[in-house]
Amino acid sequence: MKKVRWGVLGCANFAWRKTIPAMLETPSVELVGVASRTMAKAETFRAQFKLARAYGSYEEMLADPQIDAVYVPLPNGLHAEWTIKALGQGKHCLSEKPFASNAAEAERVAGAASASGLFATEGFMWRLHSQHLRAQEIIHSGAIGAVRLVRSAFSFLIPQEPNVRLVPGLAGGSVMDVGCYPISAARFYFAAEPIRAFARGSIDPRTQVDMAMSGVLEFPAGPALIDCAFSLPYRTEVEIVGEKGRILIPKPWLPEPEAIIEVDGKKDKLPPENQYIKQFECFSRCILDGTPPRYGPEDAILQMRAIDAVRRSISTGGPEPV
Repeated sequence: MKKVRWGVLGCANFAWRKTIPAMLETPSVELVGVASRTMAKAETFRAQFKLARAYGSYEEMLADPQIDAVYVPLPNGLHAEWTIKALGQGKHCLSEKPFASNAAEAERVAGAASASGLFATEGFMWRLHSQHLRAQEIIHSGAIGAVRLVRSAFSFLIPQEPNVRLVPGLAGGSVMDVGCYPISAARFYFAAEPIRAFARGSIDPRTQVDMAMSGVLEFPAGPALIDCAFSLPYRTEVEIVGEKGRILIPKPWLPEPEAIIEVDGKKDKLPPENQYIKQFECFSRCILDGTPPRYGPEDAILQMRAIDAVRRSISTGGPEPV
């Protein structure tokens, strides 16, 4: 079976725990190696996962002709920069969310992808999980009627200590890091783009990043109620309300160890699956088949425009156009 030769750009703890193990189980992925700013850290990852190569710099990996695609789990503010550099070196690129620091950066990434003829996508793995595909099927069947309200949340506690998520220069803050999930879910389930955003946020006076946000995205068919936080307990949920019924997804982002979708109070347990494996398999198949991914840079630009509007609304205290 043909495989795409992948490299991981950066030694993030998230990659160690979630995505590298998934890549090693993905049929169309050959994980060649991992890059770090220090060879010692890259070598630790290489040895742990029994990879062929360790790279002592990001540039070294991007220059390697034996790498076809790279995965970018770097801090938020570095996603666009290194995606553009990867595309410039002939590598397809799967970037962790958020795709960029703002919509203007996302547009630059899209331009780089178009100029290179290569594929780039944003790593919203949840959109590929069967629970969300099943929810879409239910909506399309008309079982709950036209969608009129989407409510979603993502929060967890971060200790008040040095953390890359709290660095403003690296696109830190709860909206960028976890608020992007409820925003993307609203776009996904309304199958449309928001018109306006109205949000309130809690800004940490020490770090100057938002620690919490709650707000409304106005869509043509109805509102989306969204919230996120680094200062609230762990909460995840998506509710889709139609004119005739509702769908509740209790674990929309990390459905482990099981996924449950509830339709009008009736629960349906789905078989276990690894959404990270699905993510890397889908993108690798796109590369091998020459088929553009379903969610390319254009979708990421629209996502970043919604995020930008939410962040502007926190600053201005009023509604902001998307």
